[in-house]
Amino acid sequence: MAMAQPKPPQPAVDVAPLYWYDGEIVDQADVEIHPFTHALHYGSGVFEGLRAYKTDRGLSVFRLRDHMERLLRSAAIYRLAVPYTVEQLCEAVVETVRSNRIGECYIRPLAWFGAGGLSLAPYSHAPTHVMVAVRPLGGYFSGGDERPTVRLTVSTWQKSPSESVPSTVKASGHYANSVLAMSEAMSKGYDEALMRNKFGRIAEGSGDNVFFAKQGVLHTNDADEDILPGITRGTVLDLAKRLGIQTRVAPFALEDLLGADEVFITGTAAEVTGVREIDGTMIPYGAKAPVTARLQQAYDQAVRAEGPEAARWCTIA
Repeated sequence: MAMAQPKPPQPAVDVAPLYWYDGEIVDQADVEIHPFTHALHYGSGVFEGLRAYKTDRGLSVFRLRDHMERLLRSAAIYRLAVPYTVEQLCEAVVETVRSNRIGECYIRPLAWFGAGGLSLAPYSHAPTHVMVAVRPLGGYFSGGDERPTVRLTVSTWQKSPSESVPSTVKASGHYANSVLAMSEAMSKGYDEALMRNKFGRIAEGSGDNVFFAKQGVLHTNDADEDILPGITRGTVLDLAKRLGIQTRVAPFALEDLLGADEVFITGTAAEVTGVREIDGTMIPYGAKAPVTARLQQAYDQAVRAEGPEAARWCTIA
């Protein structure tokens, strides 16, 4: 009798060993991508990024349903026929987190067009695949648990206008724009890129939304400025309202950021991260920014199910 061949070793990367793939938990080594997968060639997929945090009750996935609802909205725009409901996708995330048991983690749900032809209308011929993968993630910019402040540069790459690709959709192909901007920023020694929109105003970072505070008033922009209105952005706006922080949502220019008392960026990976410099201009409050600090504290409590929003924002896994 022929002996069973051993499985190839797991790659030496910090990705958890088990995936949820098309309806079931599978080993990482068993997930295969066809070389003619449509999304591999054209970026025809949609995704989400969310996190699970330690709490007294176990791991808590932050704003799970909101992320899964956005995943399905994004899929609908690209005519990706995802064969799962919001509830089933939420269950898939929880199952993946529980199966891997790696503690606090970053969660990546992804839906994409598979192999079935290379025309530019994949909904007519390519199947849809859905996956959930997780990996450890500490401080996004620091690589650890400490809270850094970051340096930004204005990119020479313009943010893609919504008339070309819809900014409210979190699609894989859209992020080629961000890859160009972030790669440029890092090559210049900066932590993150600021991207202007078609109006010449600030849109967002390569993967995060931008806020600033002036004389105690919090400012940010909205989807009319070609941003992806992030779920972390929405969380911060809700927290600011609860804390009694006056907020203004309106377009703003680079000059507004350079003249601000505080600047910070938000995102699932970035969380609430203060900015200390933009292209050589130092932000006055830097690491001691009072509005930023209040929102960071409230955000930390919210993601760990310690705030009043826990019942509607946190899912114990």
